[in-house]
Amino acid sequence: MKYIQERLGHGSMAVTADVYSHISDRLNKETIEEFEKYANRFLK
Repeated sequence: MKYIQERLGHGSMAVTADVYSHISDRLNKETIEEFEKYANRFLK
């Protein structure tokens, strides 16, 4: 996040986090869904 803040010229990391945190949330959700699909193949 610090790298993104510096590259975009935001004055604080809070601004960067507020603007871009939804991307991390979406990636986490997609990763969990993919893992569940993978794990369910072995748990059935």
